[in-house]
Amino acid sequence: HRQFFFGAMALLSDRVREAFKTWDTEGDGTITKTGLIRLLRKIAPQVTESDLEVLFEAAGATDAPPGSVKYLEFITYLWSDDEAARARGLWEEAIRKARENACRMWPADKVACYWDEVEKRLKSEQYIDHVRSKMFVQVDQDQDGRVSFEEAKALICKSLSCAADLTKAPGPTRDEVRLAFDAHDTLVEGRGRMGVEEFVNLARYLQVIVAEAMQGFSKVLTA
Repeated sequence: HRQFFFGAMALLSDRVREAFKTWDTEGDGTITKTGLIRLLRKIAPQVTESDLEVLFEAAGATDAPPGSVKYLEFITYLWSDDEAARARGLWEEAIRKARENACRMWPADKVACYWDEVEKRLKSEQYIDHVRSKMFVQVDQDQDGRVSFEEAKALICKSLSCAADLTKAPGPTRDEVRLAFDAHDTLVEGRGRMGVEEFVNLARYLQVIVAEAMQGFSKVLTA
């Protein structure tokens, strides 16, 4: 049941936790179950009340006064994999999905050839060194060794816009730009500040998005 809305909520854990605290009027670590259900269903409308009841029980969050939920236990359970996911970044999963989608349009051997080359390049020391020594330094405008969302958003928007233009799709929304950053924002440098290694994975992810958009122009696939 965690998979029902992990993807939709994983990036919102900090904001949800703060919202819960404001509702915890007694300061005892609990909020009303109806209030929690209302908030969670706004975030992930596809989740039913029965799904949430199963989650509350599994998280051990129901051992509270009647009609209340221990929200910290619930959050810890729900987002236990969140930090590991942020550290991995989105790029490898994006490649996997891009391969699957491409195989619906082109022969599997050509798809493998195209994406194997993309993956090889993104894993290469040459690419990693380029991101660390050139891209990161350029984006880190205040030269504090960390990249904030404000510093990174131009690069993210440019990459997502390029992919959208190539596929004649709508441009990226503000939320999509923010989510791309948040998905790679670990606790290593503190929330809202991205170190070099997190930035490398963000750059890889953006390259995958552009590479997927460029498939239709590749002679490897279309020849």
